[in-house]
Amino acid sequence: MEKFMVIDTLCPGCFGVTFFVKDRDSGLELTLKKVECLDKSSANQALQEALCLLNVTHPNIVRYRELFISWDNNISSVMLSMVMDSPCMTSLKTVIASHREQKQKFTDEVIQMFLGQMVDALAYLHNRNIVHRNLKPSNILMSRPSVFRMCDFGTPTITGDRARLHARVKEDAKCWMAPESVKLLQWSNKSDVWSLGCILLDMLMCYMLEEDASLNQLFQIRKDLSPLERIMSNDLHKLLTMMLSHSPKKRASVWMLVNQAFVKQSLTLCGSSVQTMKRTLPQGVTGPPFHEGFDSVLEFMMTYTDIEDAQLSVLSYLLKEEKNVLERVSDVVEAVTSAMMSHTGSACVQLKSCQVLQQLLTAEKASALVVQSGTVQEALNTLRAFPQKKDIVIPSCKFLWATLAKGSCAPESAAGALETVCSVGEMHLQDALVTECVCAALQSLTMQGLYEDMDIEKATLFLMNTLQQVQPDHPGIVNHVFAAMTNLVQSSEMPALRLLLASNGRSGVSFIMAARGHHPDDPKVAESFCHLLNHLLQHEAVIPELLAENIQEELEQIAKQFGSTTEITLLAQETLSKVMSFNEVEPSGSA
Repeated sequence: MEKFMVIDTLCPGCFGVTFFVKDRDSGLELTLKKVECLDKSSANQALQEALCLLNVTHPNIVRYRELFISWDNNISSVMLSMVMDSPCMTSLKTVIASHREQKQKFTDEVIQMFLGQMVDALAYLHNRNIVHRNLKPSNILMSRPSVFRMCDFGTPTITGDRARLHARVKEDAKCWMAPESVKLLQWSNKSDVWSLGCILLDMLMCYMLEEDASLNQLFQIRKDLSPLERIMSNDLHKLLTMMLSHSPKKRASVWMLVNQAFVKQSLTLCGSSVQTMKRTLPQGVTGPPFHEGFDSVLEFMMTYTDIEDAQLSVLSYLLKEEKNVLERVSDVVEAVTSAMMSHTGSACVQLKSCQVLQQLLTAEKASALVVQSGTVQEALNTLRAFPQKKDIVIPSCKFLWATLAKGSCAPESAAGALETVCSVGEMHLQDALVTECVCAALQSLTMQGLYEDMDIEKATLFLMNTLQQVQPDHPGIVNHVFAAMTNLVQSSEMPALRLLLASNGRSGVSFIMAARGHHPDDPKVAESFCHLLNHLLQHEAVIPELLAENIQEELEQIAKQFGSTTEITLLAQETLSKVMSFNEVEPSGSA
């Protein structure tokens, strides 16, 4: 300490004591933090771990000037000393306390400036494999106009000391730590994201909660995320849900956050270039360890989920390892979902991910795991991001069709699904292969009831347009259209009424009849046609139009033609009986 003159001493923190000092040679006022170490060996280890901080240069991270080991005679202990700049700023903890006392909200601009600068800073650190380990309001400095800087990093040796954590770290300091850090002494990039989520939540809620209530809320989110229900902004609610996932594997990385619309706006507002930054493999790691076997490759995929090139290499590998993939369905689903979430802007990652997921769906119970992982929503996000790329639309729609045909999905997991798929389908109406996949996806979505009332008309119009103008010659398309229409008609009278609206002087019923006429010998088309008529007959308004199209004759022909297929015959006869009841005549003997 001979080089530095102590100006002031702050209250001891969790992992050491901080001083305001003056460099006797340069006259600079600096911050010096002294951390007690168990022995010289652990001090040297902590010093080596912290050396990387000397090369950190980022506008939102306080600069480290010197690191050295010294002996403290007062406590007879070896100390790691870290010398940092001392910018004229107050801590975010103090600013939050002021807002809490005045019951004042942080403005939207300040929230976005905070989020943009902190995400940018974490991306910078994580790209260099540096974890902060001690992120909390007291370690973030703030000045006007809305400038934030991280300070006071932790090192693995110091933060990993279980005795120190339990003896010296107070409960109110632990509330900012990720669950795995407190329980298992595990820190990672994801634990920084948890801490940032806690700080953001506290900033959003400080005007309505006293300090004790706020800290209790942070402890509560380790059990469940019910406190987030108070967040009225959908963007912030979604963001915090991603940041505060209890499982580190499912929790968002900083690179996932960068792809969120609200974070993108925040980054733009603070002038960040992080959106153009790509994370790379650490020095010495050249790529996936294919020579070590499937388990090692899968572990590598989860470890470096943020690195696009690494994910593409492993996804290509998974497509060739069908046997191993089907034996490890749960792990593969988790890894692929993480890849999709981390690289929403990469067409290649999304394409290969959907191909792997399709491969998975041949395994028993795979669809339930896929739905639970949130991959349905990721497939929808892929369609929204790349609606014009047919090589992505096709596997995405096939994935939705196959997944939802085998298992149920919560409505919130497929929000906006019907509107998204119809919009994508309209861009590819002239392409039979894409249209068939789109209509198959619509069949599964409507079968699960994954749509809002306001989406019904859009879907009905798309399906009718597919029949009357574009693709009546393709039996697969016609079959999916009939099935999807049946699902819609079952739940609402609106699609049935929409069929009555004339187009080019003809009703929608005539187009259904014409489409069936294109495939008189196809049993699947015949069966889905009978199902559709059966449910249309439940709506009185459309019955006159059906009778005018002479559907009785068509049903009699189907019953006769497919007499050897019991299911089709019974369905045709049931539908014919309904028609005859409206005509008040007996069915003919041919039925």
